[in-house]
Amino acid sequence: MANEIKDKFTSSAALTITIASLASSTAGVGRQSTIVDNSTTRYQKIKVFAQIKLGTSPSANTAVYLYALRGDQNGYRTDNAGASDAALTVLNAPLLGIMRAKSSPSTGDVLYGDFDMITPGLEWGVCIVQDTGAALDATAGSHFIHWIGVDPEVQ
Repeated sequence: MANEIKDKFTSSAALTITIASLASSTAGVGRQSTIVDNSTTRYQKIKVFAQIKLGTSPSANTAVYLYALRGDQNGYRTDNAGASDAALTVLNAPLLGIMRAKSSPSTGDVLYGDFDMITPGLEWGVCIVQDTGAALDATAGSHFIHWIGVDPEVQ
């Protein structure tokens, strides 16, 4: 009987990132997560799950953007990202995905997204940028970014 290669999933873990009250920006100003060390686990794919709650009076047809950050453990990180949860201006980071607001959004609308980061590298993280015209909801518990590591496994 031939072997099969199936995905092996880890338990879900939260990324450390301060999303509450994140200001709207059309210039790429956002917030980066703390960088995750992938040098030992060597996940080949990261599944990222996001929940973002909009703030007061968001604008129509706007969005929340999720960008991939990678590093080599020798000081290089995408867009000169630091190691910890901090402000970051996205210039060259690849876009992981977009969570769009409705054409007539309301205060407190919740956006959901799930995205795949293929070959995350030795270090990885994400950056959130939003352009809804208003700061995101101020309650930290209203938002989350969780992830699951995925590796192929011979069965």
